[in-house]
Parts: sequence; C-alpha cells; structure tokens
Amino acid sequence: MPLRADTIAKDYVKDVGVFADIFNYYIYGGRQVILPEQLTERDSTKIALLYGADSAVVPVQKFRDVQKLYVAMTDGKMEYILYCAENQAEIHYAMPVKNNLYDALEYAGQV
Repeated sequence: MPLRADTIAKDYVKDVGVFADIFNYYIYGGRQVILPEQLTERDSTKIALLYGADSAVVPVQKFRDVQKLYVAMTDGKMEYILYCAENQAEIHYAMPVKNNLYDALEYAGQV
C-alpha cells in the first residue's frame, strides 16, 4: 500500500530540524531563532466532549499533525510557545475552522 501524501509530509515535518526551519523561515525571515534542541514533542491528540441530541455527551477525538513546545529565555524570563503544523496536499477551505477547533481544544485543556 503506497503512503499518502499527508503521511509523508507529517513524517517529514516531525523532524525537529525541519520543523524549526519552517517556523524560522515564515516567522523570522530565515533567521535561526528557533533551535531544534529547544523543541519538545507534544501529544497532538485532543478529546472534546460535545453535547448531542437530548444532551447526550458525544466524545470526539482530534489529531493535529505535529505539535511541539518551544522554550525560550527572553529578558531573563522563561517563555513557552506552542507551535503546531497541519499539512495538506490540496486546498481545503475549511482548514481555518479545523485549526480553530484544535486551538480551542488546546485552550480548554489549559483552563
């Protein structure tokens, strides 16, 4: 069975060096601000308990492609930043909604 394009992309982006390069390019114009050794793999599984018909609880499990924690020191204080990547082989206009759901589940877990 051949690998799907999204599986190949997910495995590629999971590499800490590649992951750091992607965010350094898009956020910092290619400057090496995020170093691979500052990244820690995070569990990308999220579970939401949604209410369905008659207030029945319906569990939904979602998976982000890649999620890493970035720990940096600025002004002598520790900052924690969560970077995530979601790969797609084709244009999908609902991707902002999908990413917003992932973010909301992450915020809910932090609360």
